[in-house]
Amino acid sequence: MANYKKLCDDVLQLDSIIRYCGIADHLGTLLAKSYRSGLVPLSSPDETEKYTVQAILRTGAIQGGARVGRLQYVIGKYENLVRATIPIVSESNNKFYLMLSLDLGCDPVMIIEQKVLSQIDKCRQQL
Repeated sequence: MANYKKLCDDVLQLDSIIRYCGIADHLGTLLAKSYRSGLVPLSSPDETEKYTVQAILRTGAIQGGARVGRLQYVIGKYENLVRATIPIVSESNNKFYLMLSLDLGCDPVMIIEQKVLSQIDKCRQQL
């Protein structure tokens, strides 16, 4: 049985710039989420759930094609934070999405590529 909450907690500990980590299924249902200690979220739980569904629908609609390859992640910069959506295909071919929010002024590509993706790879067989 997958421990989605542990994955969220582990990702959150990778860098102090990470505000929020959630994991959702392919339909956008949040399976687990974690917030940085002491953080006051900018979105309500309902707004977070709605955003998750919208982000997954947008991300799922992106087709890279054989030459471009599979989508690795999507980053959006907002006025008050940075959000990222990272598709995950488990070893049993189940599809999940890791949802992140990060503080402004960070390097989201570095955080994702050097920290988050390796953590996902460590946990992939448990999903």
